Amino acid sequence: MPSGIGIGEVSALLTVLFTCLITIANILMWLSTRRTIQLQVASAQSLNYQSLIQSHRELMFGLISHPETLQAFALANGFDRDQWRLQILSTFFINHAWMHFVIFDHEKFDHVHLESFKRDAQEMFTWPSIRERWHQAKISYPKNFRNFVENEILIQPPGSRNR
Repeated sequence: MPSGIGIGEVSALLTVLFTCLITIANILMWLSTRRTIQLQVASAQSLNYQSLIQSHRELMFGLISHPETLQAFALANGFDRDQWRLQILSTFFINHAWMHFVIFDHEKFDHVHLESFKRDAQEMFTWPSIRERWHQAKISYPKNFRNFVENEILIQPPGSRNR
């Protein structure tokens, strides 16, 4: 028999080769599964935020949509009804920006659209009632959103004017 590689060596070499391929495939599947789980967690968090804001919006909008109830509530709590209504509406706008931020932060939208959102938010935050409400309520928002608003939204964009 000529000297060379025998069937046993070929079998062992193929076993090692296939074991390496299967190991690489398992690692790739694990990485893919890990990314899928991260996206599912981010999606669940985003849906939870949206649910909280939606319930807040329904509660407050229901209150300001019923003038008698709003008046009674404002009197009972020493609020100026019209000022409080404006404060609620301003909070709706801030929460709207927060939801966009959460979605972008969790990479649910293409970041190409982030600059458009930032320009819209910069415009919105120039409105006096929004800016005033932000300064009153910003402590209630997560730190990452506060930093985003303070460092990227409240800056004056090039070519803009003060109101």
